[in-house]
Amino acid sequence: MSVLEKKALAFEKLAALKNEEGIDEILAHLEKLNSDADTTRIYHLSKYAESISKRYDETLKKLAQ
Repeated sequence: MSVLEKKALAFEKLAALKNEEGIDEILAHLEKLNSDADTTRIYHLSKYAESISKRYDETLKKLAQ
């Protein structure tokens, strides 16, 4: 099924909904998906630096043997 077909099917199912709370929930979810797609995720790895460094050192020692 193509993306266009999936969108059409989703729109048909949304149009058939009568429950306003359900529609609001779907709308909120779609807005969240769109906002997540627009932002770049930032990962703060500095808090793991010591652990990563230790494992890296151990790996290098194993490779040297």
